[in-house]
Amino acid sequence: MASPALAQRLGPRDVDTLPSRAPQLREAYGADSLQFGELRLPRMGLGPFPVAVVIHGGCWTKGFATLRNTAAVASALADEGIATWNVEYRQMGDPGAGWPNSFLDVGAAVDHLRALAKAWPLDLTRVVVLGHSAGAHLALWAAARPRLPRSSIVRNRVSISRVTPYN
Repeated sequence: MASPALAQRLGPRDVDTLPSRAPQLREAYGADSLQFGELRLPRMGLGPFPVAVVIHGGCWTKGFATLRNTAAVASALADEGIATWNVEYRQMGDPGAGWPNSFLDVGAAVDHLRALAKAWPLDLTRVVVLGHSAGAHLALWAAARPRLPRSSIVRNRVSISRVTPYN
């Protein structure tokens, strides 16, 4: 990983080039081509593993960042024993993006953990969400979904233990 001094000089395109390992799975969580995520599992142990949902930033706007921007942190977490679900979502400039669809994308991505846990050793009692920039806003929102009325279409289906915005 980059030193703190180097990290302060890295731009989004530089972060995209940081080393990361290939995911075990790239899977759609919805019908749109931008509704997908990458699952990375720890190399050690049999699981079930705690899970970190990783949400990239990008100023809410298409063209600034994709899940490639968070692939290095997703890989680093997996190397430390945490399964990661690094998700893509529709941003402004993409068809269908904005309120509520970008939020619905993230909600569907989090809820898709239930399907993933049927085939992969994921511990859904230990789920955290972390995000960078606009992804941090989405992470905080995802963690707050249980407070919504049960009738809400954006209410959680997976319980989140912790939310971590990062820069």
